[in-house]
Amino acid sequence: MQIILKHMVDLPQTPAAMPLALPRFPTLPLTGLADLTDLAHLADATRRRLLGLGAALTLPGCTWQNTLNNAPPVTLPGTRQLDLRAPGMPGPGAPDRVHRIMVAVPPAPPPPQGYPVLYLLDGNLLFTPTAQLMRNRFARGPSVPTQGAVVVGLGYADSAVLDLSARSYDYTPPAPGPATDERGRAEGGADHFLDFIDQQVRPLVEGSLPIDTTRQTFFGHSYGGLCVLHALLTRPGGFQRYVAASPSIWWRDGFVLQALPGFLAHAARQPADAPALQLLLTQGEREARPATPSTPALAPASASDPARDALRRQRQNAPGIPALMDGLRGAPGLALRFASFPGADHGGAMLPAAQQALAMAIGD
Repeated sequence: MQIILKHMVDLPQTPAAMPLALPRFPTLPLTGLADLTDLAHLADATRRRLLGLGAALTLPGCTWQNTLNNAPPVTLPGTRQLDLRAPGMPGPGAPDRVHRIMVAVPPAPPPPQGYPVLYLLDGNLLFTPTAQLMRNRFARGPSVPTQGAVVVGLGYADSAVLDLSARSYDYTPPAPGPATDERGRAEGGADHFLDFIDQQVRPLVEGSLPIDTTRQTFFGHSYGGLCVLHALLTRPGGFQRYVAASPSIWWRDGFVLQALPGFLAHAARQPADAPALQLLLTQGEREARPATPSTPALAPASASDPARDALRRQRQNAPGIPALMDGLRGAPGLALRFASFPGADHGGAMLPAAQQALAMAIGD
């Protein structure tokens, strides 16, 4: 009887990898019990060589090893981004700023009237999860009909998740008083930012994709929600649907509410058959709880961060969502809704609100 011992190893090949030369192993004819001892020695030697080979394959310097360091980045299908320049913030010699516009297109043909659009503030933070939520609607394939929306993230061309200085300027209305906040960040640039959206971003999107201009939604959270309310109250009809999530109505002692009379006067002049504007206000359930001495909102003042304490006092004493809803209730041509997210705080209410905004943009 003759037994042939063979060694076979399959290794992944990469463009940079060289074929690995393995040692040739002899064959042994088995003619008696003594040969079994030789076979055992050969098997032991083979095992040691294979263990050595396995260790070599894990060395960092091995050119054939596939590592995460050399792997390509994750990309989201159906998305593009483009950087657009805009004037800098106030101040002598302020450089131009670069806005990053991120766009996700549904993986399905547009409806006859074109895609609806959802414009997101804080795009660096919110674009990726919201775009994926939109794509998830198509996960069951063409056998389950569904609709999507073009998602446009309005962000900044830097690596920060939140550009605090940029959003403090872009998302706050022009108001009397100091030109900066307690931390020295410029404020009051919302009108310039809304002009940038109207004059550069929307024409770019509408010139590149089939868009339904009668179904456009504007979403923002926190300071972004303040910007959404400013757009609605001072430029009604620029969008058809507005979602203000946990809006910073407290800013400058509720300054945004001063635009209510002008909005109501405009609404009263609209034809009775004009399409109604839609406003969705959202808030985390924990944000609406009455403050108590044990809550972080009323924690003792911090001598090391007076700017934070000043903001805390503004939030405590300024009007909020109830005052806004009282002012808007019964406004002609406005469909007003409110949603609260159980157990959510200010930050935790952001993604549920974005999901609601997507559903509103699509028309669910």
